Amino acid sequence: MKFEERDIADCAGWSLAHSVKVGEKRLPKGTLLTADHIGRLQACNIEKVQVFKLDPEDYDENQAAQIAASLITGSGVTVEPAGRGRANLLADCDGVFDPASAIDFLNDLDDAFSAACKPPFSHVRKGELVGTVKLIPYGLPKSILEATQPPAKVTVEAFKPFTADLIATGAPTPEKTKSVLAARIERVGGTLQRQTCVAHEVDAVKAALLNSTYTDLILILGASAISDGADILPVGIKAVGGTIIKLGMPTDPGNLLMLAEVNGKTVIGLPGCARSPAENGFDWILERYAAGLPLTRSAIAKMGTGGLLKETAGRKAPRTKTHRTTPATKRTYAAIVLAAGRSSRSGNSHKLLATLGGKTVVATTLDTILTTGAIKPTLVTGARRADIQAAVGEMDITPVHNKNYMAGMGSSIALGASSLMGAYDFAFICQGDMPFVQAATYKTLIQTSETCPARSILVPTFNGKRGHPVLWGAAFFNDLAALTGDTGGRKLMHAHADAVVEVPVSDPGILIDLDTPEMLAQFGVNPAITPEGR
Repeated sequence: MKFEERDIADCAGWSLAHSVKVGEKRLPKGTLLTADHIGRLQACNIEKVQVFKLDPEDYDENQAAQIAASLITGSGVTVEPAGRGRANLLADCDGVFDPASAIDFLNDLDDAFSAACKPPFSHVRKGELVGTVKLIPYGLPKSILEATQPPAKVTVEAFKPFTADLIATGAPTPEKTKSVLAARIERVGGTLQRQTCVAHEVDAVKAALLNSTYTDLILILGASAISDGADILPVGIKAVGGTIIKLGMPTDPGNLLMLAEVNGKTVIGLPGCARSPAENGFDWILERYAAGLPLTRSAIAKMGTGGLLKETAGRKAPRTKTHRTTPATKRTYAAIVLAAGRSSRSGNSHKLLATLGGKTVVATTLDTILTTGAIKPTLVTGARRADIQAAVGEMDITPVHNKNYMAGMGSSIALGASSLMGAYDFAFICQGDMPFVQAATYKTLIQTSETCPARSILVPTFNGKRGHPVLWGAAFFNDLAALTGDTGGRKLMHAHADAVVEVPVSDPGILIDLDTPEMLAQFGVNPAITPEGR
């Protein structure tokens, strides 16, 4: 490929290396220059431009990116058609991403390549972007790729269906813990089919293991942590002829995990942090098991690099002095209650002004928040401002009016967050049309936040499904205040996934909003017909 600065009069048949403004318009880079282009450039007194021309032995940037990406792509991954010198790699299935050495190989092959990907052994979903190959120059000699064979390829190892038994020793497993473990297993394609509780004794563990004959995976949640090879659980495994593959795991949280094998079946002795929905070392083991990847002593020993995971809620021995299980001062809480929309989806009724048990939906939502005694609500109004303010009467709230409510929900969140700057440690974002959320849910989120880092996002879950309200640490108020249009907080949660703490609650109300006439009717809400029909 030739890349030069040339006199404009001598550029026919060459392509622009950079975009050039011609009058009120701009010729984009890559434009193949014709006599007409040259005349227009000369009319603008442009004498020289940087241009390029491919040789017959070259691939253009899209061809080179496409071929290179295809060259390193293995099973479970699809290469999208290249554009602007970039080819993206997408997961074909839910599974575990393994770049092997393919990305490094391509980057080392030639400076023309800039390839990047997700971290090794990431849990990915079908359709998720897992890698990208970008060609830096506009072309590449064919010889570089035609004689190339990478030593390994990028793959996504699909999760395969499996069944699991849970053996608890000592006290029965709480329903909350069972729910967390079942959701974790289902997330990787498995099913928790049986749960038993036995005494924390070697003979009892031995009998339980021998009884788990119709399952693929055995999980053991001990009454106490596994801290030695002579502990109850490892001794019980050895008593049935099992083998301890690895005792201890170089991740934090998740240190006290045990991996074993009994009669050809994988057995995992769970660390205490497996009771929490937050990511921990057990997730890494479970994901690799579900994907059929090797679980050897060596594989686990190598997890120490990158094994320092995020803090978990309720951690009693924090790794940093700044993380306290009991804050030095009592934290303060606010709520941004969204009540600015036109309720266009609820037909001829305004959902917030509809009544439930003689009280409007928005007043019911606010009343629940106020009964906690710990939250100061800020009500963001927009459409039907006067009617909504009349509906809430003399409630102890701070009203904020969003004149720009037609711009979408993001503008209301931004206004509410801006009004709270510097005044509160945490703020709930609440939908005004969710009157079935229980006061206990707000209290549980607050209690959990007291043992979390200040930079946390707490999300309630019911049977493993996320709902509302979401509790945001003040560290995110600036991000919330920058939201625009109809964008809510979901993108921020994806961008700061390391700060998200899922909090299981026994409250189906976190999943119920009253968006449509059908929902209003289903839950016995009396519609408020409006003259505007909205």
